Amino acid sequence: MSVITRPEPTTTAAGGRRRRRWPLISFAVLTIAILIYMVRVYVPPEMSTSRVHFDQVWEYVVLVGHIFTATVATVTGLAQFWPWLRNNHPRVHRWTGRAYFFLGVFPSSVLAIPMAALAAFGVSNQAGLVAIDVAWIITAVAGYRAARQRRFADHRRWMIRNYALTFASLFSRLVTPVVAMLVVSQATGPIYRGDGLAISHDIASGSVWVGIVLPVVAAEWYLQRRYGVPKATART
Repeated sequence: MSVITRPEPTTTAAGGRRRRRWPLISFAVLTIAILIYMVRVYVPPEMSTSRVHFDQVWEYVVLVGHIFTATVATVTGLAQFWPWLRNNHPRVHRWTGRAYFFLGVFPSSVLAIPMAALAAFGVSNQAGLVAIDVAWIITAVAGYRAARQRRFADHRRWMIRNYALTFASLFSRLVTPVVAMLVVSQATGPIYRGDGLAISHDIASGSVWVGIVLPVVAAEWYLQRRYGVPKATART
């Protein structure tokens, strides 16, 4: 008589899921920590104690609106990358995605335009803020259209790119101390010659551009590594 043996259940798959989960958890914790810091610094109870000083009340109102909607985008965007929510509660995933677009990215990007115009750290800083805003809108529209057309692979790619831009503003604050050290180390050299205004402008501008480039490059590297180069679709 033959004995049929069943393979013992393996924990390899579960272990792999846990290993993939930790980078997402770590990223979420880091993102929320930076977000809390920014809200506390830039949106205190009184306008006079904000790190950004404005002459008009409406300017502060625009700042508060921009940060509030960006906060919505940051939190709901994190939820979109949670596989358990996407796989087990697709309806919640869809509604969270709508909140990400219509309560987060789109209104925040509109409010970011006057914020860029009001930036007081020179043209390079303003250009960086405008560049991230334009790219934020374009990738959001592309991701939303792909979802509406049920091109979910394209939707996933565009949303990874878009969330990299959502995170860019937070990341720029994270790299500011590094940029500041690099700039200040040359403060008395031939580049700045002790010009405090030029130093502050370059710290702000450098932080914005580094904050844009590194997350976008990281997102594209991840997409190429995970999904490869998308094949061109034949047109008839």
